[in-house]
Amino acid sequence: MTAMLLLLCALLTACHGPRERVVLLPGGTAPLTLTTTQGQTLTLDTPYQTAQARPSGRLDAGMTTAADVHTRYGRVLQMLPEPGRLWTLRFDTGATTLEPESAAEVPALLAEVVRRGAVEVLLEGHTDQTGEDEDNEALSLARAEAVRDLLVAQGLTAPFVRVVGRGARAPLVDAPGQAEPQNRRVEVLVR
Repeated sequence: MTAMLLLLCALLTACHGPRERVVLLPGGTAPLTLTTTQGQTLTLDTPYQTAQARPSGRLDAGMTTAADVHTRYGRVLQMLPEPGRLWTLRFDTGATTLEPESAAEVPALLAEVVRRGAVEVLLEGHTDQTGEDEDNEALSLARAEAVRDLLVAQGLTAPFVRVVGRGARAPLVDAPGQAEPQNRRVEVLVR
């Protein structure tokens, strides 16, 4: 019996174990750096570049094609959810009032939520880089809440709505001390 177990263990360790393959798809997060437990790193920065994990723990770089990805992973890719869609709604200076162009986008935003049967809507408020940090924090949250209230009043039915304020910490245009209109916004991610 012991000899049989040793033979079975020898056969199992001689077999090639499962391998893992990473493929960087177009539109993916690039560069993507992979690190093994042994400390080897490999960076993928080109669409269809691959990393193959060997049983030894080594990573091998390679390339594939769109056709190969479709053949190997087509069924899995069809099951992936549609990527989120981002809207940027702009505000008047120091206010929670949408600029007219942004207010005009609200019906399309709501239509997208309905079309997707969206589960999550993330509302992230921002301010420009003028004023005090505490005031900007409060204003950015108030802007996000104002958009949420507007969407709910117009029929938003997503089961998960998250509202956050980022103040002046994540400007689109770095303009310390300046009233930069592009930074006065609520970014709405629908997914």
